[in-house]
Amino acid sequence: MKIGIVSDSHDHHVNVLKAVDIFNDEKVDYILHAGDIISPIAAEAFSKVKNSQFIAVFGNCDGEKLFLRSTIEAFGGQIHDQPYIGQIEGKKIFMTHTPGALDAVIDSGRYDLVIYGHTHKQDIREVGTSLVINPGELTDWVTGKSDLVILQLDNMSWKNIAVSRL
Repeated sequence: MKIGIVSDSHDHHVNVLKAVDIFNDEKVDYILHAGDIISPIAAEAFSKVKNSQFIAVFGNCDGEKLFLRSTIEAFGGQIHDQPYIGQIEGKKIFMTHTPGALDAVIDSGRYDLVIYGHTHKQDIREVGTSLVINPGELTDWVTGKSDLVILQLDNMSWKNIAVSRL
């Protein structure tokens, strides 16, 4: 089971379309978006990833929540107020946009995968039994880099893909 992890796309349509191509090439089963999609147009692009389930949380810059929700739900995806707590293939997942209570969530040891965004800076680390992932920004406006992460869920191995260099 492959998961594409992305955050902070901020309406950067060129990089969103590159991410869609990467997710299709990688044949991801899920896309987890840790917030700040911004527009329904950017959200709609993720519907072009074949045979995958889209799950997102709202970010602090997602102002058009009603339209984002209706667009995402129209293609069978989900978007949640923070946090999203769920399971995929038996792995417990916690996803949020802002890292406010992140340390307490990680320290609880309740989750196999903890995902967050907001900082635009990549952070991938193992803490106890949890894998923590901030994929960095999909837009390249803050750090000058555009990244996403592909996670192989069965063994929790991951790889970073530098979108802006493609």
